[in-house]
Amino acid sequence: MSGIEIEGGCRLAGEWEIQGSKNAVLPVLAAALLHAGVTVLTRVPDIADVRASVEILEFLGVKTKQWGHTLWVDASQAAPRKIPRQMGERMRSSVLFLGPLLARFGQASLPFPGGCAIGRRPVDYHLAGLRRLGVRLEEGGGEIQAEAEGRLSGGVVELPYPSVGATEQLLLAACGAQGRTELRGAAQEPEIVTLCRYLRRAGAEISGEGTPVIRVEGFCPSRQEIRFRIPGDRIAAGTYLAMAAMTGGRVHIRGISPSHLWAPLCAFRRMGCQLRLLPEGISLWAPSRLSALPFLATAPYPAFPTDLQSSFLAMMAVAKGESCLEENVFESRFSMAGQLNRMGAQIQVQGRRARCLGVERLQGGRVWGTDLRSGAALVGAALAAEGTSRVEGFEHVERGYQGMLPLLESLGAKVRKITE
Repeated sequence: MSGIEIEGGCRLAGEWEIQGSKNAVLPVLAAALLHAGVTVLTRVPDIADVRASVEILEFLGVKTKQWGHTLWVDASQAAPRKIPRQMGERMRSSVLFLGPLLARFGQASLPFPGGCAIGRRPVDYHLAGLRRLGVRLEEGGGEIQAEAEGRLSGGVVELPYPSVGATEQLLLAACGAQGRTELRGAAQEPEIVTLCRYLRRAGAEISGEGTPVIRVEGFCPSRQEIRFRIPGDRIAAGTYLAMAAMTGGRVHIRGISPSHLWAPLCAFRRMGCQLRLLPEGISLWAPSRLSALPFLATAPYPAFPTDLQSSFLAMMAVAKGESCLEENVFESRFSMAGQLNRMGAQIQVQGRRARCLGVERLQGGRVWGTDLRSGAALVGAALAAEGTSRVEGFEHVERGYQGMLPLLESLGAKVRKITE
């Protein structure tokens, strides 16, 4: 277990380049299994979930080398081994290895995935879609056994909800299917577009990414080396912008496309922040006190992302007036409200809605982050609070944010890590 001690009251100010995207690199690492050759990934973030994915790849016989933020992956000698429980349960994205293992080897065995405590997040859509492609599945004892008799069969798969994980899973599996696969109701997130770009480089014929209907026409494996750059992390960028906004700061983030954050940027403006948008950069100037948001709701892309809900709830806690935030993706994402109330916030949760009457200043205290995004949001709340705070559960934050403490120190924050 680890926590951090934060002395509040410092305004964040400075400029830096955002890390590579966690939500983009993890499916690309799984997709590297499909390429029986070398993949060289650049701008790979140094985070716990990437290290866990690399450990799974190496267990499956993949050779890897890393220098800085460049990762060399050679999957030519990969084999369909049973992924141990202690590996698969460390992160949600471990389930994405099902698709490429089935596509390349016709079989896969792995535990049900772990990850953040933000709701049920079932893999039902993953499994139902794989069955439509001809996969025989058995579930039991906390494990998933999957097998395809011969090649997978292409077909039409309709997702009842635009699940990002299920969309990625089915795209990966479809690369091993005979015939055309049409995925309807697909997620449209930028990370889906990134995965399709990589799969196309690996030999897939894909069209429609970024729309609700994606088609995979076939897959012709290439053995040529693939060099692929991971895009900037839009959620990490939004998190740090929220921290700056809560502290009345002024920051500029390089290496991120504003178009990937359009809904959050509109919300920042509504709360009184000034923005300057460049093709690959965002500047934010925060007012002395934020304005309330009468209503904000999460929904699949291109609407407001659930992964930034916690950070905006923390902003609302110190905004002038009454705000309302509605969560429409995960049922347990308001668990952080109680922690903010420990710091003096006035938040009431009723079902999927949280109503917040902003206070002028939060008070430092000891709080617990139970998942990746709530932990990062509590760090932001502690930066804006009066006095000293201790945020426990920082190991969750390290799953997705690269070098958060040295970055915050460079921006003027006073932080210290405590490990037990």
